[in-house]
Amino acid sequence: MTMSRRWTAGRSPDGRLQVTEDFRCDSAEMKRPLRDAALEAGWTWREVAFGKL
Repeated sequence: MTMSRRWTAGRSPDGRLQVTEDFRCDSAEMKRPLRDAALEAGWTWREVAFGKL
């Protein structure tokens, strides 16, 4: 699974330094809805591992 995040540094309204998360994507969060849609459509879901063979 892959997780990607993006952060931005800036100032809060009271002038203090703060870091906020702009973006987050976790491939594990997308797996379940995709699997459910495939199974509901009558397809078969098979786990596949990618990497060096």
